[in-house]
Amino acid sequence: MSEINERVCIKFCLKLGKNASETYTMIKTAFGDDSLSRSVTFEWFIRFKDSRQSIKDDPRSGRPSTSRNDDVANIYEKVRNDRRLTVRELANEAGISIGSCHEILTEKLQMRRVAAKFVPRMLTSEQN
Repeated sequence: MSEINERVCIKFCLKLGKNASETYTMIKTAFGDDSLSRSVTFEWFIRFKDSRQSIKDDPRSGRPSTSRNDDVANIYEKVRNDRRLTVRELANEAGISIGSCHEILTEKLQMRRVAAKFVPRMLTSEQN
C-alpha cells in the first residue's frame, strides 16, 4: 500500500515542476528507508512524465491461475471417505501435484495433520 502512496507523491511532485532527483530526495525524506529505490522512483517519474495517469501496476503476462473448485471438491470427498490417505496418495488419485494437494488441504479446506500421541499404558504390579 505504501508503494501506491509513494506513486501519488511522485505524480504530485511532477505536477509541482520538480525533477526526478528532487522527487527522489523528497520521497526518501518522507518515507525513510522503506521508500522506493532511486531507480524505481525515476522509472515512475518518467512514466508520469510520459502522460501516464494510473498509479496502479500494469497487468502482467504469464500463466493465469487455474480454477481448482473441482479439485477442492474431489480432494474433500476423498478425505471424507478415507482419512488415512497421505497427501501423496491424494495427489496421485486426483491427478494433481503434491504441492497443489497440500495447498488445497491446508488453505482451502483448513485441515491440519494430527499425529497420534503415544499414551502410556498402566503398568501391572508385575512390571514395576
